[in-house]
Amino acid sequence: MDVSRLSVDELFQNSIVWDAHCGMDPQVPIDVNSLERIRKAGFTYVSTNVGYDVLPWQETFPVIAGYRRFLSENTDKYTLVSSIADVLAAKRDGKLAVSMDIEGVSALNGTTDLVETYHRLGVRQISFVYNKDNAGGGGCHGENTGITHFGRAVIKEMNRVGMLIDGTHCGARMSIDMAETSSKPIIISHSNSRVLHDHPRNIWDEQAIACANTGGVIGITGIRLFLAKVGDSTSDLDLLVRNIDYYCELVGPEHVGIGTDFAEITKALETRFETPKITGRRHIKWIGHWLRRHRSFPENHCRPVSSRLHQQGHQRNPRCQFHARRCDELGVALRNQGPPPGPSSG
Repeated sequence: MDVSRLSVDELFQNSIVWDAHCGMDPQVPIDVNSLERIRKAGFTYVSTNVGYDVLPWQETFPVIAGYRRFLSENTDKYTLVSSIADVLAAKRDGKLAVSMDIEGVSALNGTTDLVETYHRLGVRQISFVYNKDNAGGGGCHGENTGITHFGRAVIKEMNRVGMLIDGTHCGARMSIDMAETSSKPIIISHSNSRVLHDHPRNIWDEQAIACANTGGVIGITGIRLFLAKVGDSTSDLDLLVRNIDYYCELVGPEHVGIGTDFAEITKALETRFETPKITGRRHIKWIGHWLRRHRSFPENHCRPVSSRLHQQGHQRNPRCQFHARRCDELGVALRNQGPPPGPSSG
């Protein structure tokens, strides 16, 4: 498909638009209004969180039950995702494909046995920590410790059952350890560039490169707190596009997606984040502009990632020499693949 010939609306209609983490508050009753808002905005597939480390792990199951009941009672509009085929079918049928995610391995209650249980119930990704260190490893507001023995066991089990490993909210060392440990692609579902805005929840280039080297995707988030400092007058839209452009140059467009981290700002979220002003269809309109600009796969995206970083003056961390080698492998792979056949995740 020659996307350069399509209007934004045409591209939007022909694309599978994936929100890797919409950040609805995990509560019962579930936030039906926000889910409907996402559907009407035109998303194809969304992952919504059903639990995180702040809450007792037992509270995850009632939220899962609430989503499963709602989705089963509204199959004319929604599809509970069990496979990629479900996402493709939802796009064809004009439905919203929905899966669930968990933020923090505390929801496993210290055992890998719950990984398969969650998977059977519809959970398709787990981010290992929620800001602070836990049994899996180090958080972005923690001591920058790496992955633990338990964390490695969880990754092995997630690889086995087919669940996405998410490096968001993790410390720098932790997310790189996760990339090195996993035998499958990992994602960083909702984090922006710490080079562009130095906030602990954002990620350094080495983390993004480690994710891309696994074949994974970095999702740009719409929370303004992670886009700019207080007082910055730059529009939300421009800040989002700046992060997208940055990562397309750094790791290539096929490794860049979206993870809005918000659907409807609930009272719980309002206490933590500045409310974004972009809403509804306008909030994701920039996707089309981004895809039209980047799916042509310009030549500079095919150069080895490590070479581009060197030209830009970036310094490699000594503990990332493994990724320095794989950066060049990624560049060769991108060059050999050429332009993707059509828009993908994001």
